[in-house]
Amino acid sequence: MKKNALLIVIVSITLMISLNPPVLYAQTRDEMVNRAEVLEENRPGESPSDTVVVSTGKNDTTSISLGNREILIVERNGKTDISISDRTQRGTESNSRRSRPFKGNWRGLELGLNNYVNSRFSTSLDPVDDYMELRAARSINLSLNMLQYDLAISGNNIGLVTGLGIEYSNYRFANNVSITKEDRVIVPVDYSEMGINLDKSRLRAIYINVPLLLEFQTNHSRRSQRAYISGGVIGGVNIGSNTRVVYKDNSSKGREKVKDDFYLSPFRYGLTLRAGFRSLNLYANYYPTSLFQDNKGPELYPIAVGFSILGF
Repeated sequence: MKKNALLIVIVSITLMISLNPPVLYAQTRDEMVNRAEVLEENRPGESPSDTVVVSTGKNDTTSISLGNREILIVERNGKTDISISDRTQRGTESNSRRSRPFKGNWRGLELGLNNYVNSRFSTSLDPVDDYMELRAARSINLSLNMLQYDLAISGNNIGLVTGLGIEYSNYRFANNVSITKEDRVIVPVDYSEMGINLDKSRLRAIYINVPLLLEFQTNHSRRSQRAYISGGVIGGVNIGSNTRVVYKDNSSKGREKVKDDFYLSPFRYGLTLRAGFRSLNLYANYYPTSLFQDNKGPELYPIAVGFSILGF
């Protein structure tokens, strides 16, 4: 502490001589407030840079504030370290953080529910298509968006987002049926006629997705504190599909899995809307492209809603 005291005196005298002349005052927090009021009354118009403030903190640390300059004296293990920093530099660093490049919200894991609507935008299917009725609460939509590329349009708040992802769309049938190809169209397979009660029956389609999104973010210096909303299109390529049924047969479980294209549309495009704040991120997708190829199966248009875990 003797070294500290000596250094404080030397630095303070140097600063007092170099300025015109400053006011030197060692104080507590309350005294600083009172002293500021006295200075304002007695010396109006005095620049804050004309005042030296010396304060002693914990762990043998002494801080000397002089206008935009701050001198920090720290004693550790018998050694004394002195550092001088410019507060205006901190402001510059803060501004540089604000000017970081635009970064969108696509990469991450999405988990939601699948369904589809008919040409009247209704989830109530026509009687001829009722074998496609779903258990919506068990029709899982799962996407892993692995790549993301961003292009700023205005500052770091507005930009375009694209990337790459893989999507697993599962459609869990509500009835005791599955589907198959017959006479170049999709037809139901009714397991009730075989005396079999299905525990599970689903259709899975796998897609590679590429989005093009326009995203708006709120103007906050920290990205983690920003809310955002984005919308655009998603193009998809079907890379595989299969059906799977699980049933009981003579007190044992049987399983059947069939891989086929099932006349699913090989290409599709969809409209997407996304929004989020902090850990809450939601998405909704609608595909104007029918699930099946024209005249090959029911005219059904997929939809999906869910939430995202972003940024990993």
